[in-house]
Amino acid sequence: MSRSSSRSLFGVPGSRGARASVSSLEGLRKVLRNEQDREIIPQTRASLQRADVPDSSAPPAADDAENKQTLRGLNDRLVGYLERVKRLREENQDLQNQIDEIEAKRKDPRGRDWKQTLDFLEELNKKIKEITLENAKILLQINNSVLANEDFKKKLEEESKASKELDRDLEDLKKILDSNKLTQEHLQQEMELLKTELAQQTKEHQAEVDSLCEKIKESKVTVEIESQNSNLADVVRNIRGHYEKVAEKNMKEMDNWYCTKFENIQVEEAQNQEALESGKSELKDLLKQKKILEIQIKTLITTIKSLEDTIWKTKDEYNLRLQPICDIIRDLKNQLAEVTLQVEQQSVQNRDLLGIKMKLEQEIQKYDDLMCGITDPQR
Repeated sequence: MSRSSSRSLFGVPGSRGARASVSSLEGLRKVLRNEQDREIIPQTRASLQRADVPDSSAPPAADDAENKQTLRGLNDRLVGYLERVKRLREENQDLQNQIDEIEAKRKDPRGRDWKQTLDFLEELNKKIKEITLENAKILLQINNSVLANEDFKKKLEEESKASKELDRDLEDLKKILDSNKLTQEHLQQEMELLKTELAQQTKEHQAEVDSLCEKIKESKVTVEIESQNSNLADVVRNIRGHYEKVAEKNMKEMDNWYCTKFENIQVEEAQNQEALESGKSELKDLLKQKKILEIQIKTLITTIKSLEDTIWKTKDEYNLRLQPICDIIRDLKNQLAEVTLQVEQQSVQNRDLLGIKMKLEQEIQKYDDLMCGITDPQR
């Protein structure tokens, strides 16, 4: 066996067969199919025959026996490797058939139609985008509703505070009205007492006047005329004028006192009446404002409840609309995971086959080196 033929047979690096075997399993299959069937067994027999023929330059008998034993072991290993290569070639042929079928399906225009799937995926993407936009709009509406709800709550708190302040003002006004009523009753009692006192004083004054008149009528005046020039009528007239002036003065003073007293009482009563009327009007206004605020609070509460109900309804509706799309996406993810797992398994199988191929190439290289060393001892 020549050196070049052994290298081309076992795929030593640098030869054409080695490049074919290293690049792919198909190259290894071609090398084993084209060359090993034609050359391995005849060359092995030739090498064995040359090994059995004694050479003048060969070593002693012990070395020949050892070389023969080594060649027998190598021959047995070669047979095992050939069987293993045959088995791997069959497995490789099966894998190649599967690969050819897959490639034929890929190249065949009647294979799987991906257009429908892509169209379906595009429709799903469009639906997802539309639903995403709708969800964004709904989220904006929800945020607006939440903000409006917060504003309504703030307004409700402010209105409740204002209503509490109005209630306190109403209570204060009620207290003021009660105090005004008490003062009015007290003033009315004082007026009645003053009226009774005035009537009593007028009666006493009239009684005194009557008694004085009776005393004047009953009194006897003894006049001693000292002289002839005295005038009794003038004296009586003077006395009467004096007492009339005194009585008139007393009457004027009494009338002035009672007039000023009644005027003060009337002024106080008018002031109290005005305060009472203003308090009543303020009370009516506050009651009206209270009713208006209560109505506004009720309307705000109803609007808040309606907004919350609409938010929950929209959430439930869009959850129901998103459920089938989520199921479709989940199924597509599961299919993608299955395809990824199949691809990974196929890559693992290819990696294992590549490792086996490399190991076989290393064993063949070692066997080639041994054969070259035996056939060419001078190397």
